[in-house]
Amino acid sequence: MRNKIQGAQHFFLTLLDKQPVMLILSVLLALIIWFTIVVNVYPSTPLEFNNIPLKVDLSGTNAAANGLSLVECNVDAVNVKLTGDRSQVGSLSAEDLIAYADIGATNTAGEYTLNINVTADNGIAFNVDSIEPAQATIRLDKIETQTFEVTPDYPNIKVTSGHAQDDEDVICEPSTIDITGPSAQLNEIDKVVVYTSRSQEIDSSYSVYANEIKLYTNSGSLLETDSLDIPKIDFQITIPVLTIKELQLTYDILGAPSKFDTDWIKSLLHLSEEHITLASQTSSAFSDLESWYMGYVRLSDIKLGYSTAFGIDTGDDYINRSGITEVTLSLDDEELVSREFNISQENITIVNAPSSYDFDIVTKKMTVTVIGAQEEVDELTPDDIVVIVDLQNYKAEQASDFSWPPTISFVDKTKVWASGSYRIAIQRSDDEEPTEIEEE
Repeated sequence: MRNKIQGAQHFFLTLLDKQPVMLILSVLLALIIWFTIVVNVYPSTPLEFNNIPLKVDLSGTNAAANGLSLVECNVDAVNVKLTGDRSQVGSLSAEDLIAYADIGATNTAGEYTLNINVTADNGIAFNVDSIEPAQATIRLDKIETQTFEVTPDYPNIKVTSGHAQDDEDVICEPSTIDITGPSAQLNEIDKVVVYTSRSQEIDSSYSVYANEIKLYTNSGSLLETDSLDIPKIDFQITIPVLTIKELQLTYDILGAPSKFDTDWIKSLLHLSEEHITLASQTSSAFSDLESWYMGYVRLSDIKLGYSTAFGIDTGDDYINRSGITEVTLSLDDEELVSREFNISQENITIVNAPSSYDFDIVTKKMTVTVIGAQEEVDELTPDDIVVIVDLQNYKAEQASDFSWPPTISFVDKTKVWASGSYRIAIQRSDDEEPTEIEEE
């Protein structure tokens, strides 16, 4: 046994005589001494961790009980410096740390500034020396869902010449959208627009799909949508296209003598509007239409200072794009004169009377107001005025004493007319049959 112990001693003494072995043993001894000093003389150590995610947990808080949710937080992560027992914190990693902002008893919607704290999820204790940033600003609000009507917007879709978009009848399907988000922000929404940047020229009804949503406030400002949940929907926008045409407004003059110059009187009658623009969803609606007829005026109704109005009713077949519902017709009477003439019974003639009756003119004299170009009126005499009573439409069952409207014309005059309403008093008597003499 003694020989074995002596042999081992001899082996280690021989080993220590070698220089490399002595070097290794010296290093190990130095490390042991350093560790012992550090542990006993410097028991605490500082550490620094970066990008620790910040958590704001509302679970179990008054805010959550009142239906509030975290809408916004201006801090995502923090950098922390801490000091702790070397034997404890030496094993910490960034994943072990939790940065949190405590909302405390907050229970109403609004914006709050909260202090940030850091702890370890494994229970290791330490002192926090600094947190950067040290505070976070959060916004709390109720999360709601509201339904909004949508308005289509397609600024780059244009119609070709001779056509127009029928904006009032544009269809967007679906017509509404449900948006979820903070109630305060939802209440700011005044208009929801479905937008497409599609560029197209069209000449007939056209459909396009769009899914870009723009939100506007009542002041017309574009609203941020980061905190809103807007569903992705393919909206179908159907744009009806109208065929449009500008039409000349026209009217007739009734009751003019056969030789009267109607073009001349129309040159003195002026319309407040000469044209009207109509539209139709039927492309062939204007194929045979070049003008729009408003109605007629009677020549006998026209006098100095004359003015009348035509109502324009386009019905259901056309859309009045001009918005003109009434047009005024006015007489330019600057070069016209008015004069009265007394007409005797000799200048009144009955024509086309039924042969089974005799008709007598009761009216002995009548006064006729004549209007026209001054040179023709100055030349006019009562004998140039022809008053005709046409009884072609007289019926036997009518009274024997009656009045009848005459036709008044002028000999060799084309720019004068009788203004006003006239009637001729007439008496009817039956023809007497001859009595036959009986032979005895």
